[in-house]
Amino acid sequence: MRKGNRNLWALGVLLGSILAYTGWTGFETRTIFMGKTGEISGKVIDVFPNDEVQSYSRKIKYIYAVGDNFYVDFKKLGTKDAKQEIGNDLKLIYSLKNPERHKVKTLASNYDNSFGKKYYATGNDGYMELHLINGVFKYKEFAQGGKMIHDFVGEYEIINDSIKFKNYVFGSDSGNKNRPEVFVVSPDNDWELVDLTTKRTFKRI
Repeated sequence: MRKGNRNLWALGVLLGSILAYTGWTGFETRTIFMGKTGEISGKVIDVFPNDEVQSYSRKIKYIYAVGDNFYVDFKKLGTKDAKQEIGNDLKLIYSLKNPERHKVKTLASNYDNSFGKKYYATGNDGYMELHLINGVFKYKEFAQGGKMIHDFVGEYEIINDSIKFKNYVFGSDSGNKNRPEVFVVSPDNDWELVDLTTKRTFKRI
């Protein structure tokens, strides 16, 4: 057998062994390239529209947490992937040794749109925007002139007439005292929310 043919044969055996191994063990317990792995849930926090088919997204931005650490990444969607919206759940396989190394296992279709509700409030030095979308909130603060000074993304939970914010993604803003904690629906107007900390009223737009 020629040396070149022997090398090709050895390469074929190696690739076949890898495929057989991964098929036998599955993603749940171990992969060759990530070592020991675990499974965890994540959430879609942004979608990027398809220029050709506006009703479908071509890429998503998602978060997942391992312990006290949050990780943010992007995934380009294939033609067989279900339509994705902000707030959708996903399952991931991640490396126990290095949680940043991961693979999206499955995508869910919890919601059929990403419109949500937008609120706006003004302050002495600028203005604030709050966007509530399928359990995901986006809160931004702007200085006078429109320069953004704070940007929070996380999850919210509705309890009776209250909205509780949790699971902040961006650690750079974790010490900011103005970040939203609990809002309540205004007793005078269902289209207004009141920040219990600052007593500031956010009007729906």
